[in-house]
Amino acid sequence: MAEAPVHLKFESVPFVTFYDGPDKVVFHVHQNILFDASAVFKAAFSGNFQEASERSMPLPDDDKDAVERMISWLYTRKFELTVPVSKETSEERYMQLAKLNTLADKYDIYPLKNRIVDELFYLEKAPKKPHTVRIPSTAVITYVYNNTTEGSSFRKLTVDWYAYHIEFDWYDQDTTRGSLAEVSQEFAIDLVMALGARHKYTNRRSPFTLASSVYHETPPEKASEDDAKQVST
Repeated sequence: MAEAPVHLKFESVPFVTFYDGPDKVVFHVHQNILFDASAVFKAAFSGNFQEASERSMPLPDDDKDAVERMISWLYTRKFELTVPVSKETSEERYMQLAKLNTLADKYDIYPLKNRIVDELFYLEKAPKKPHTVRIPSTAVITYVYNNTTEGSSFRKLTVDWYAYHIEFDWYDQDTTRGSLAEVSQEFAIDLVMALGARHKYTNRRSPFTLASSVYHETPPEKASEDDAKQVST
């Protein structure tokens, strides 16, 4: 009989408690699940912090549904979105992914961030029927830029979506200025840089023709280890 992965062994493993949102919705999670996935949670519950002594942490600003999806992924390495893939529901689907990504980015859960990247690639690449999904709206982009850190893979993907998958005529429309004015200035700068690169390197393919792993993020300590290995060889 195959032995369970370390993070799925629960005998005598203590729980930690999350209190989410203004209503303080309660979530209980096994400690080893959190520690295996997130250095942020491990530090909070292992050090000389209030969270460590009380075995609990408030999450006053985190979306409840996103927290549930995060916990589901911690245990099963899967998450479910509540809407199907379609033109009518793509906006909500992107927003659910964006909110889940906010938690993954905030708590440094790199495998979850990478899984979300894979899902975004699926949305862009898999459905080949015309108008199956829309491009992420400026509302989604605004949320992403307001709630993620610089260098976020979700940010990079939204920029490349606009640089490579919107007809140039869109940028000449009267409404485009107003749409771009609603989003983060950081997005506008990133988009200009991406469009400049596309213009300069005319043979450069859309990033969505590459593997999604190109956008995967690596924890800093893992990146340092990989660099050290390359130097030693």
